[in-house]
Amino acid sequence: MLGGMNYSLSQYALSLRRKDLQILVRPLTGHAELNRHLTLIKVKSDALCPLYQEEDETSRHLLGRCSATMICRYHILGSHVMDYSDPSKLHWSSLLKFAKASKRLF
Repeated sequence: MLGGMNYSLSQYALSLRRKDLQILVRPLTGHAELNRHLTLIKVKSDALCPLYQEEDETSRHLLGRCSATMICRYHILGSHVMDYSDPSKLHWSSLLKFAKASKRLF
C-alpha cells in the first residue's frame, strides 16, 4: 500500500506525534492488531473479520470493503467501497483520520 517514495508524505509522517504515527503505520504495513495478522503470528485461530464474518480481517479489508466501516469510509475517504489500489492515492492524513474513526486499526 505504500507505493513509492513520497517526500511530502514522509514529511507529514515525521510531523506526527508518536501515537498518531503508530496508528498510521499499522494499516500501511499490515501489522495492525487485526485477525489476519494475529492468525499469522499464532495469537488467534480465526482470521475472519469479527464485524461481519465476510472475509479475512486485514487493513485492506477494513479500508476497502468491510461493510461495518462503509459509512465511516464514505464520510472520511469519499467512497463506500475502495479498490485495493486506491489507498496508495490517499493522503495519509485521511488514512489516519479513518484509522482513528474505525477504532479497529489501533
